[in-house]
Order: sequence, then C-alpha cells, then structure tokens
Amino acid sequence: LTKVKLISELNEREVELGVAEKVSWHAEYKDSAWVFVGGLPYELTEGDIICVFSQ
Repeated sequence: LTKVKLISELNEREVELGVAEKVSWHAEYKDSAWVFVGGLPYELTEGDIICVFSQ
C-alpha cells in the first residue's frame, strides 16, 4: 500500500506542478513490459495470478 500511496502522491504532484505528459514518469515507462501489482492475498497461487493476467 505504501508504494501505491507514493505513486498517487507523485501523480498529484505532477498535476500541481503542471508537468508535461511527455516528461512525466508515465511517459518514461510507457514502453516497459513490467507491471507492478500489489495487495494480492497470500492465499493466491502462482496459477491463480497467471490465470488473471492471461485474461
């Protein structure tokens, strides 16, 4: 949850400062294949997660 909160704060700060979209962190990572997923229950198996992301 801490990472999500930090990202939300960063997004708000970029809006307040009027940061152009082309220099935003979104633009920097838009072509990245990496995805951050947090807050999933520990009961989920690797197979459960693969099933969700394959949809």
